[in-house]
Amino acid sequence: MSTSASDSPKSFHYEFETLKGYFAQSEDSTDDSKFDFIKEEFGLLERKYDTDTDAGKDQGQGQWRRFEKFVRDLNEKSAVGESVKVLFLGRHGQGFHNVAESKYGTKAWDCYWSMLDGVGDVTWSDALLTEVGQGQAKDVHGLWQKLLPKGIPPPETYYVSPLTRTIETADLSFKGLDLPHDKQYRPYIKELVREALGVHTCDRRSTASHIVKTFPHVTLEPNFSEPDVLWEADYREPRSARQYRLSQLLDDIFDNDDGVCLSLTSHSGAIGSILAAIGHRTFALQTGGVIPVLVKAKRVEGPRSKPPKEPSKAPPMCKEPPVGV
Repeated sequence: MSTSASDSPKSFHYEFETLKGYFAQSEDSTDDSKFDFIKEEFGLLERKYDTDTDAGKDQGQGQWRRFEKFVRDLNEKSAVGESVKVLFLGRHGQGFHNVAESKYGTKAWDCYWSMLDGVGDVTWSDALLTEVGQGQAKDVHGLWQKLLPKGIPPPETYYVSPLTRTIETADLSFKGLDLPHDKQYRPYIKELVREALGVHTCDRRSTASHIVKTFPHVTLEPNFSEPDVLWEADYREPRSARQYRLSQLLDDIFDNDDGVCLSLTSHSGAIGSILAAIGHRTFALQTGGVIPVLVKAKRVEGPRSKPPKEPSKAPPMCKEPPVGV
């Protein structure tokens, strides 16, 4: 669990596949604009598994316990170099940058306002959660609290983006849950799980010393730099580069983390890139949303193909607040 964005390419990579038929969000028939993951309890589908036994059913085993038994059995029977994991991909709750973008409009936000640290009393550089965002994370906490007694497998690792809003979201989602002793909430901060890099100040992280002072319970990955060396004021990471970075993250996780159920608290763009990397259908998440995916990985020799550097994704900067855009 030590890969950073500056690591040189590895001599191998993984091919990923989403296993469909287990979560409603993976099915093409599910409307992501109407799907309520809270109401649908993370979307786990009612179904039978190869590992089901009549005795187990008679003992009142719930759907989540049967699902975990099936996944762990599937993982144990995987061929050498192959494995399966359940990833709970959580988007941070509403931040002050989300409010600002809604206020000014996306076009004006992208070409002017997103490059400022904030306006007046409102700051969106490394944005904090709004009260609404805090409530969204608390709703996720309530869902975990409801499902843990029903057998939902708690995460074995909690990967978190180093941005303040994601750490706040993870804390509000998982702190205080009645978790097993060996699966306590211990947030592990990784650079690679960040949102698109550059230009937007909301995506520029704080210094390492500020992070550990503000959140002393977190663990920073090895070689985590004091300043944010990945963020550039004049270059916005293109989609191809972001997907390559998030694919590297998955390579690292599947190669180094033996856990079967993992949590990743991240951002909309990063989660979109993860879904693309694992061959999952596009699925939009509102702020605070969580999507679980069952992923199969196969290790293959040879480095991951790196895309050529493309022009900055950001539009030309407006010299003054745009009007009527």
